[in-house]
Amino acid sequence: MSDNHKTVGYLLKTYPKLSETFILNEILELERQGVSLHLFSLRKPTDEKNHPDVDKVKASVTYIPTLLPNFNFEDLISLLKSHWQLLSQSPGKYWQALQFHLQRPEKKRWNEFLQAGYLAATMQKLGLSHLQAHFANVPTATTEIAKIFGDFSYNIFAHAKDIYLTEAEILDRRIRSAEFVLTCTGFNHRHLQSVSQSNTPIYLSYHGIDLTRFTSAFAKQETEFPLMLSVGRYCEKKGFPYLIEACRQLKQQGHKFQCDLVGYGPLQAELEQLIADLDVADVVSLAGKMTQDELVKVYERASIFVLPCQVMENGDRDGIPNVLLEAMAMEIPVVSTDISGIGELVESGENGFLVPEKNPPALAEALEKLLTQPELRAQFGKAGRQRVLQQFSLERNVIEIRKLFDKMLNLNAISSQEKTITITQKIEVKV
Repeated sequence: MSDNHKTVGYLLKTYPKLSETFILNEILELERQGVSLHLFSLRKPTDEKNHPDVDKVKASVTYIPTLLPNFNFEDLISLLKSHWQLLSQSPGKYWQALQFHLQRPEKKRWNEFLQAGYLAATMQKLGLSHLQAHFANVPTATTEIAKIFGDFSYNIFAHAKDIYLTEAEILDRRIRSAEFVLTCTGFNHRHLQSVSQSNTPIYLSYHGIDLTRFTSAFAKQETEFPLMLSVGRYCEKKGFPYLIEACRQLKQQGHKFQCDLVGYGPLQAELEQLIADLDVADVVSLAGKMTQDELVKVYERASIFVLPCQVMENGDRDGIPNVLLEAMAMEIPVVSTDISGIGELVESGENGFLVPEKNPPALAEALEKLLTQPELRAQFGKAGRQRVLQQFSLERNVIEIRKLFDKMLNLNAISSQEKTITITQKIEVKV
């Protein structure tokens, strides 16, 4: 067994993932602050490109064998070997985990049960005593079972749809099983506290950004026409169709601008068709996937950042999109919607504009004010960077996470020593 008692396990659904720069930034900052990590991923990455900073991560990565999305016989054998090991070591714990899995009210996914066994066996092999599960859905569901198999503690880092698409009863049970919960907005924090019936501590932990990378950019030389930039997955909750419609209105009013939508996702074809139908291809373009380094160069040319997020009918929504932090750190004035935790970052009329969701006329009006008032853009830009400096520093926010990890590792080490002493005493009594 490796001497990894001071290493934290770190479970993700997919690592690395182009759209989850906030997780990559957290990993790098934890390592910079001296935290040793071992990464676990339930899926192998599918993105064609990665952020260059992925190469800076020191932690080893274990890709847990999976039967999804495609069945693989070799993966099945690997999973079953881990389960045979667990069953042989402790039949009682094994049947307890199996019974828990079968009695869960949520949809029974055998892949979760199988992966949980592999996770528990690997945690044991590596000598890891604590695990952070990023997202309260599949990663936490897997961890919840693995904890019964193994002897380790875990915490949840909850974010957005994993909170609002999980039934309250199930979310409460997962919170109860965890040592503590982190979440990235005050809005989420209040919701989780209303759901939880246990004494598990729930902490607000804003995502921070590296302020040495995202620096003041407002003194840049702007493009011929103001560039309005939007960044996010091409999915419904980002509200891109409303932005495209707002651009149509601005074009009809005679405003000169260019709007670039950076991202990728399932709605790409739909967005392309909408751009054609509204006859705005001359002012709106889909810029595709970009790494963080590539995106910084686009930020440097942007005059306005806009992201018209919306709450879906099923409750899915964003928290505080990291791209808003990045844009504001670079002194780019922002326009977004007053949903979820966005108002915790953007104070409308002070460091940006917030408009009602799903409202193209209101969105167009806010954008028009910034398009026609360069001095207002400068004012909002400076105020926005100050807001990020005050509360969204990556280094400061990760310090609090590190302290929680240190506390758990120390408690687990003491518990392990006590168990060893107890076992030794029992042996001496028998002798």
